[in-house]
Amino acid sequence: MKKIITSISVLAIVAVAVVGATAAFFNDTETSTGNILTAGSIDLTVDSFGAMYNGVDVSGQQTTWTARNLNGQKFFVFEDLKPGDHGRRHVSLHADSNEAYACLLLVNKDDQENVRTDPEIDAGDTTDVGGELSSNIEIFAWQDDDSDLNYEPQNLEAELPRNGSFAADSFFDITYDIDIADSNSGTPVLVPTGPAATRNVGIAWCVGNMDVNPVNGTITCNGAGGDEAQTDSFEADVVLYAEQVRNNPNFKCADVELLP
Repeated sequence: MKKIITSISVLAIVAVAVVGATAAFFNDTETSTGNILTAGSIDLTVDSFGAMYNGVDVSGQQTTWTARNLNGQKFFVFEDLKPGDHGRRHVSLHADSNEAYACLLLVNKDDQENVRTDPEIDAGDTTDVGGELSSNIEIFAWQDDDSDLNYEPQNLEAELPRNGSFAADSFFDITYDIDIADSNSGTPVLVPTGPAATRNVGIAWCVGNMDVNPVNGTITCNGAGGDEAQTDSFEADVVLYAEQVRNNPNFKCADVELLP
């Protein structure tokens, strides 16, 4: 009986030794420290340095500014408008950090009747609610590559899509020559390096009927009619919008929804 107990004790000691030996396998550890995931950014800045009113350079009278984030700057401030008045304005957009689609939109449009005069009534203005000035303003926008406020289709300055008047719920794609394969939507891209980093845009407006010659780029303004818009005023916010290109092949400016 004594021999049996001794044998059992030896087996127990051996078992413990085997278990302890499992911690001696060869091993090695390599550590990559300080891994970082950082979100990129899209930074759109805007400048404006040219303005004309009835054929006269008014850049010194109208607010102009270098590229910046907008904070109260206005592209258009004109009072005492009359049929036949016309003007032009330079706007340029700059992309930083990543490729971006760019759009120019008009939101918060507000037509005010103000005082309904006798000529307005005679012209068929029957209500004091809402004015008619915006419906008497036509606009035209183009890629003004040389920023001289002249539309030059002969130099491949392209017309930008438009809907005719400020009153329309419309949008404008900032267009530029790109490889359409870069975007299924056909909406061009702002690239943060090289000449495509900036879109120079010319905007012409006319109180009346505007005519644009597609060959030589001449823009004329016919001020016929418009009595229903006397004393009316129109305000709107001009929104410059940028959205990432990467992983976003179907973007269209028409789909942009902005808060009022």
